[in-house]
Amino acid sequence: MYKDIYAPLPDAAQYLKRIGIDEILEPTRENLDKIIYAHITHVPFENLDECMDKACPSLNIPDLFDKIVVRNRGGYCFELNAALYALLQALGYEAYPVACRILWGHGLFMPLSHRATIVVIDGVKHFCDVGFGGPSAHCAVPYNETVDGGFFVKVVGRDTQIMRKTEDGEELLITYVDSFFEPIDFIPLNFNVAMAPGSFFQMMPMLNLTTDTGSKAINGDIYRVHHNGEVTETKIENDEMMRKIMKEEFGLVK
Repeated sequence: MYKDIYAPLPDAAQYLKRIGIDEILEPTRENLDKIIYAHITHVPFENLDECMDKACPSLNIPDLFDKIVVRNRGGYCFELNAALYALLQALGYEAYPVACRILWGHGLFMPLSHRATIVVIDGVKHFCDVGFGGPSAHCAVPYNETVDGGFFVKVVGRDTQIMRKTEDGEELLITYVDSFFEPIDFIPLNFNVAMAPGSFFQMMPMLNLTTDTGSKAINGDIYRVHHNGEVTETKIENDEMMRKIMKEEFGLVK
């Protein structure tokens, strides 16, 4: 009953077109960065299934392909990074999933509630994430360098940490044990994050999409745009206005 979690991607070329890439790419570091940036600028982070339908999203690859590629939707980390993993496998990358703890904004030891992907290129590991609703790199983060935005990897004991350099020093965002996490084992994590009583993902609509000049997001009834360092906020007055913004700004029809 779980075989579709391990199913191959139905159509890599169609997936790439969904994120604005019109050719099959060779499994290089340059192309990995291109895929990640294209993904976060075309496929929004969103929780509409959990918030509007009170439903737990499927992690089956055919279902994710249908939702993200065919129906032009987005998703959250367990969906988006599962789909990315399937795409990278189809393109010939050496990759494996990891289960993560989100420490950004918490400052406490948190349960596993996030999925990311490690890609190995020429013996160097790269942290890849297209499904984090918080601050994240616009490219792969190699274990041996700092990328734009100040993101870097730090190993502390058995934990691997995703850090960000700030004006005040270093900020801890994500931590994980760097070992292959079976895709099937994301099922209970996904269910808990989506459906547990008091789940943050059921409380209000959350959408986020990276743009070439910043980002745009919906949090509850606020539509917020970051453009070249400036922030504008718009109050969403009703469901009609919400659906209009979702369609025009995020390409979503729900």
